[in-house]
Amino acid sequence: MSLLYKGTIWVFVCLFFWVGHVQAEPPKNIIVLLSGDSDPYFDVVSGIQSVIDQPPSNVPLKTVTLEQADLAGLSQLGGNDLLVAVGTRATEYALTNLTSVPVFSTFVTRSSLLSAVSGSGVESPTLPGHLRRAVVLDQPAERIISLVKLIVPGLKQLGTVVNASGPNRLDEFERVIKRGTLRLEAAKLFSDSNPIKDLKRVFSISDVFVVIPDNSRFNSKVAKWILFLSYRHRVPVIGYSQKYTDAGALVSLYTSPFQIGRDTGEQLVEMFSADKNDLGVVVMRYPRYFNLSVNDTVADSLGIRIGDKQMLKQSITEMESGKGMGIKNE
Repeated sequence: MSLLYKGTIWVFVCLFFWVGHVQAEPPKNIIVLLSGDSDPYFDVVSGIQSVIDQPPSNVPLKTVTLEQADLAGLSQLGGNDLLVAVGTRATEYALTNLTSVPVFSTFVTRSSLLSAVSGSGVESPTLPGHLRRAVVLDQPAERIISLVKLIVPGLKQLGTVVNASGPNRLDEFERVIKRGTLRLEAAKLFSDSNPIKDLKRVFSISDVFVVIPDNSRFNSKVAKWILFLSYRHRVPVIGYSQKYTDAGALVSLYTSPFQIGRDTGEQLVEMFSADKNDLGVVVMRYPRYFNLSVNDTVADSLGIRIGDKQMLKQSITEMESGKGMGIKNE
């Protein structure tokens, strides 16, 4: 493991927040660079504009897709500009090719962001200085554990699976769980692992199984086995998308593209309005807004009563607000 990679993981996982000082004045240009031209990316832009277009901000945005990057004059941008990279490909491009431009990464998973940082070619073992902020798609461990405790009272054993070949969030979940009486059991898979044996072991001793998003290749490899073993062992699965719920997860916690954009827009406003000498630079933050989706068929099959989704969501929000996490509800 390279010095850069170790340093990156240390900053993200152990410190989690890094505070510095930047110029609080609005940048000359704000370019929103999209990884593609599909609807989710434009939904993120709509979320950003829903905040930025409101007074007193009124900061003009220019949107360009990665395929148009050569036409956008991005190489002419400098330290007085800001690039909002939407998605993994845009983030990788910005961190590798636009090193003189402050970057705000959004709509990426935590593992994808770490991989993009480690592959950006920066020689320092710390984070690249031009990565100013990031909003990731992953849900915070506190939120997931709060949900699990609310829907499965008496929970004792929590199972999950992580990619042992790259950055994962196992330490974060272990820290949260140590505060209570829960036990955590994880299948640690390498890129060339056969997942079924380790997943069987974890499901056989778990009351609930939580799926933590990773890179798409890893997720697709284990998803079918997770849902199969969930059905076979009658262990509810907590997913991270509406698609996971539709496929057989009991409940999923997720943040929509528009919500990610809204969160990003609010952080941009904070950056521009903060006191010039007292602006904290949050390198990575989990989303403030979130949704719940429930598979009622799975709930009935497992004999689990979910109740009203809005009340459940409100309970989670109140628990987080009481811990000072700054989470918002809609």
